[in-house]
Amino acid sequence: MVRDAQRAAEILRRIRSQFERGNLDREVLDVNEINRGTVALLRDQAARYNISVRTELATDLPQIAGDRVQLQQVAMNLIVNSIEAMKNFEGIREVVVKSQRVENDILVSVSDTGPGFPQELAEQIFDPFFTTKPDGTGMGLRVARSIIESHGGRMWAIGSHGNGATFHLSLPAAISG
Repeated sequence: MVRDAQRAAEILRRIRSQFERGNLDREVLDVNEINRGTVALLRDQAARYNISVRTELATDLPQIAGDRVQLQQVAMNLIVNSIEAMKNFEGIREVVVKSQRVENDILVSVSDTGPGFPQELAEQIFDPFFTTKPDGTGMGLRVARSIIESHGGRMWAIGSHGNGATFHLSLPAAISG
């Protein structure tokens, strides 16, 4: 718990510094390592609601350049959103985190089997203060998209009312040389 609290404090510190100075603590990273670590952190929370979390991570992906804590924050936000969407959902409850290479980018997808959302909200859900959750602030997805864009990537969602949701993010591979 102490390690998780320290990690949470570090996430908050870095998000504040991003908005204060626009700086990133970039390093060369393995996206799959970030995904595995985030899934491990959230596995107990998912299990509490009988939600299975599985990964389908491509091997031999190129590394990316980025801020580890910020990218883990994005992964955490997407997985927690899926868990929260499904915790009272009747039916199969599963989150799948995938990674793959698409040309010179790394594509990460977080899908769930929850209630989903109408596709016409797919862009609006990233607007500040827009939320579909009773207790949501409407800032999580906006901050997540900002983080991905600050890393040279993009983020989008595909909804299907009653049939789950998928959030995609694409990040450029680090240029070796």
